[in-house]
Amino acid sequence: MIQHHGRIAAGLALLLVSGMGAQAQTLRVSNLNAPSGKGDPTTSLSYQHTYTFEAIFDTLTTVTGDGKPAASLAASWANKDPLTWTFKLKPGVTFHAGSPLTADTIVFAVKNLQSDDQKKLGAPVYGSLSHVVEATKIDDMTVEIKTSRPAPILPAETSAFRIVDPKAWQELGRENFGVKPSGTGPFRVTAWDNTQATMVRFDGGIRKPKIDGMLMYFMPEAATRVQAFNGGAVDLAFSIPTDSVDLVKRAGGTINVGPAPSVSILVFNQKKGGFTTDKRVRQALNYAIDKSYGQTLLGGYGKPAGQPATASVNGYQADIAAYPYDPAKAKQLLSEAGFPNGLKVVAEIVDTNADLTNVYQKVAQDLAKVGVTMELRLITLPDLFAKTTGGKDFEGEMHIMNYGSNPSGDMMRSINAFHSCNSASKWTCIPEAQPAIEAANAEFDPAKRSAELRKIALAYHDAAPQIFLFEQYELDATTAKVKGFKNQNWLVSWADIELAR
Repeated sequence: MIQHHGRIAAGLALLLVSGMGAQAQTLRVSNLNAPSGKGDPTTSLSYQHTYTFEAIFDTLTTVTGDGKPAASLAASWANKDPLTWTFKLKPGVTFHAGSPLTADTIVFAVKNLQSDDQKKLGAPVYGSLSHVVEATKIDDMTVEIKTSRPAPILPAETSAFRIVDPKAWQELGRENFGVKPSGTGPFRVTAWDNTQATMVRFDGGIRKPKIDGMLMYFMPEAATRVQAFNGGAVDLAFSIPTDSVDLVKRAGGTINVGPAPSVSILVFNQKKGGFTTDKRVRQALNYAIDKSYGQTLLGGYGKPAGQPATASVNGYQADIAAYPYDPAKAKQLLSEAGFPNGLKVVAEIVDTNADLTNVYQKVAQDLAKVGVTMELRLITLPDLFAKTTGGKDFEGEMHIMNYGSNPSGDMMRSINAFHSCNSASKWTCIPEAQPAIEAANAEFDPAKRSAELRKIALAYHDAAPQIFLFEQYELDATTAKVKGFKNQNWLVSWADIELAR
């Protein structure tokens, strides 16, 4: 992977200078990318952006590590009928700018979610909650939410719903709100630019912080994050590549290993037609991959995957294993599909994660052994976001993607959004799975819904609409003075973090 040493050195030097001025009780963090809309939480559900948003905003509900919905701004909820849920809010909560949290706040949030502005932007939060169509105030602290279809897991889905201060949003407008966001989270933003966000503690919300503030630095390159951590410029570094783990440990750091609710995959773009629609070819390419990269390239952290959920996600099936390495079977299936001499495939990827890049290269090498030539075509991160949200089309027969279940912790999150016949993207359609998908989306009985999720997992394993790679994981580095840090399913316990003096 190419490293831009000049930019790394310059950025690190600036960070070291600014880091030396940090207060004793200010946590210094190196994150990956700044959200495109800065503090506008409707712009992204990507995990690196979630880390930032989670410090500033609260959600109506949250999800525990085992995928169960839990109280956040909402103290409780009840299902009135298949299309109606009632949420009771916690009293005494204020926004950073001073406004109180009330039922009117949630009514505004739902109207904003359904606005033409959100729809035109292809905002990911709207995409995940497009079935939320109306909110009605019952009393000052009770709101009723209507959906366009049955929503049996709405209390988990609303964990994607970061609540903004309506007064600040309307007064500032979307763009200026992004620079001066007002939420109810444990930290309030005092300054924001393209390289960092400066935050101070906020005690008016539901999560009382234990430190005075936080400096969030945005460092897309893993090498910069590692150097900043090892040089003592930051106390917490997110997403450490596997090949830097020993380096961090030698510098006295602790590696925190957390489960991630995401399966790394290379999707067959069925919109392209041709071999992408032939199950035999899709299965063949899965059989052609030697899954030992989980040990050799990923240090044992990345468990090979064979279904659209990880072990920490609702819907995971423990008995569905990854496709075994069987190049002879791969060649047989390719021949049966009419490709005895192999084929060529273009896979669009981004080069922002060293571990993933190494795996993609290994996949290309393995495919070459069964006669499949894979061109790894680099695209930019903005291009990837545009193509996944419908602003552009993927050009290759395959592309980078995942089965991401955050923040709801449910397998259907990304299947509904991206990977089914119902999704707007249309790059994945498994007709035989559709009856179970429709049933899972409407079934309120947990046992019956679990049975439908199992049908879906089995159907997706068999249909192989992608090359299953591995269950993703998160490696974060902390210094000895950081106490109480926890990252589970890409949810960070910001309010629990302490700094030893």
